Amino acid sequence: MSTLSEILQEEYTKQVGKLDLKMLMQMVEEVFDVGNIVSEEVEMPAALAGDASEDQTIEMILKMIPDIAVSEIGWSDVRTTEEGVEIKGPQRALLEDYLKNIKGKDLAEKIAGISQFYTNGAEMISEQAGSDRTKRIVQAISYLVFYKTLTKVITNFNASSAGFSFESFLAALVNGYQIPAGGNTIADYVDRSAGSEIPVSLKLYKEGQLEVGGSFTDLVNDLVDPKYMGIDGAMRYVVCTKKLAGKGLEQEGQINFYQFDFTLKNVMDILAQSRLSEVIRLPRVVISAIRAGQQAGAGERLGLAAKEKQLSAEELTPIFTDALRTRINKLDNPDLIDIDKLVEDLNWEKSDEIFNKSKVRGIGTLNTHVIRRFVKAAYPELPEIHQFVYEAIIVANNTVVASQKAAAKKSERKQQIAQMVAGGEFLSPEESAREYGMLGIGQKKQALKNTLGYLNTYHFALNQKQSINPGPPTNTIDVGSIMVGRQMVARAVESVREILNEEVYEIFQSLKILSDSLNQFFAGGLENDELAGSAISNADNISSKEILQTDK
Repeated sequence: MSTLSEILQEEYTKQVGKLDLKMLMQMVEEVFDVGNIVSEEVEMPAALAGDASEDQTIEMILKMIPDIAVSEIGWSDVRTTEEGVEIKGPQRALLEDYLKNIKGKDLAEKIAGISQFYTNGAEMISEQAGSDRTKRIVQAISYLVFYKTLTKVITNFNASSAGFSFESFLAALVNGYQIPAGGNTIADYVDRSAGSEIPVSLKLYKEGQLEVGGSFTDLVNDLVDPKYMGIDGAMRYVVCTKKLAGKGLEQEGQINFYQFDFTLKNVMDILAQSRLSEVIRLPRVVISAIRAGQQAGAGERLGLAAKEKQLSAEELTPIFTDALRTRINKLDNPDLIDIDKLVEDLNWEKSDEIFNKSKVRGIGTLNTHVIRRFVKAAYPELPEIHQFVYEAIIVANNTVVASQKAAAKKSERKQQIAQMVAGGEFLSPEESAREYGMLGIGQKKQALKNTLGYLNTYHFALNQKQSINPGPPTNTIDVGSIMVGRQMVARAVESVREILNEEVYEIFQSLKILSDSLNQFFAGGLENDELAGSAISNADNISSKEILQTDK
């Protein structure tokens, strides 16, 4: 639905003589959803007047707030112009136009302001926009668009889709951009809210189930050879927990935001406390070489065979997709399943929530409970195929795992490393962290590229307690919380009701008078000049309103 200002600006700034009664009536009906106003007297919507029931108010509020198509706000178009400017889809550009009005020089300040808006919206707008009518309405609508869009993103029935959309949404909030898969970085998007480019890896999990992890090899590469220097080459993690009640789009609850940085200085200390601490183990011979001031390349010092190419999640996806397609084609009526959509919704490549403890594609097993819930939600009207599709997804993942196990058995390099570990040639995680802490920056970079996790392309993992720890070594910042859901959107509107009434009601009144005058004018056989004059006057009044002027 078009917004009020868009419709009015588009239609009422035209010459009054070109107005069509039918067009006017349809336009008013579209905005205010009050039925056929040719035969019924137009009244101010109850949601604006404060006379409606709570459900009616919420429904009207949601309709009045501009709607952003969540499925279209990602990096669907990653091309650039000849000048290197990003080409954004219309929905992404529209969302960014709204969210740039959310005040704050970084994510923490933006979240703080958004949280305050629920109860202090009018005062915030007065402080930020003063008496400028244009800025007041723009500020109010921008915050409401934020709440509505976030609610749509978080209440998406598909956890993997919600995660990707959330990533897109936050990137837009911080004037950033998403990093497509295969970018050889652990980062998901770049934050440009503070003026520089800060790489961010985003995690969104249910409260109590948070796990921060990923490719240790990618993390090391990001720290040793950073692609973005916004925070001195560190990798920022924004970790979020959601606690929701209800089903589907009716869910209500809150999202908690936390933030910490992986740096060359703290990475070993952080991971030494994790359940996968073996990733930081260092070879004794490498530490001795570094202490002696020598370059410590793994090939030379450890005598390892050449490193085989480790297939990424992106490269493994075709194997998964082909195996899934083969299985689905055995269904009696395979046309019931849109394979491409199934693969897209499941998001095997990027969704960590569908896996058990190990999230490594080609190693990790799928969480059967999550997969069953996914299948039921994806095909609610086809219960007879639920078991078949569930088994097909499990088999497809097992096919990928089997293919990688077969490849690993042939790896001479991995066999050599395993023998070294068994022979005690690697320091313990605690010893490794201690030795690492005494090295210089350049030496730290050498050491990281010789860790067990880097040599074997392992994954790392932190649980929720470790990830949100405000003390050393993570020193995690509690960024704040945001409430989501239809009720909270209504609360946000309530905080700026007077502003909306003040700015919108005057236009609505002119619309009503215009409608009445035109009805009477046409019903009277086009003979009453006073009624015609009244219609023209109110059309002019509407088109001249400050909030509709394009030069603002």
